[in-house]
Amino acid sequence: SGDPATTVCEVLKILLEQFKEDVTTTKTGHKVLPPYIRVIQGDGVDWESIPKILEKMAGEGIAAENVAFGSGGALLQKMNRDTFKCAFKCAEITVNGEAKDVFK
Repeated sequence: SGDPATTVCEVLKILLEQFKEDVTTTKTGHKVLPPYIRVIQGDGVDWESIPKILEKMAGEGIAAENVAFGSGGALLQKMNRDTFKCAFKCAEITVNGEAKDVFK
């Protein structure tokens, strides 16, 4: 709970310290957790908070690849395909090893 940007950064700082022997640094100087650890943030996430979280992470020297954003109620209720000017469509699924078309 609390400010999502602060919470994400604090959690990432703890993880970066705990796994410091496996932390790497990007060409731009941002710290990256080992590939087997990432943070998923879903609480308090909406189209306005994501840039704030990423900006705070950058200011703390933490790479964006350390976090993924969940699509909780705020994203579903406050965002539509026009908000980010993109849409994702399912065109094919695999069932028991067999590809099947998906359409309306």
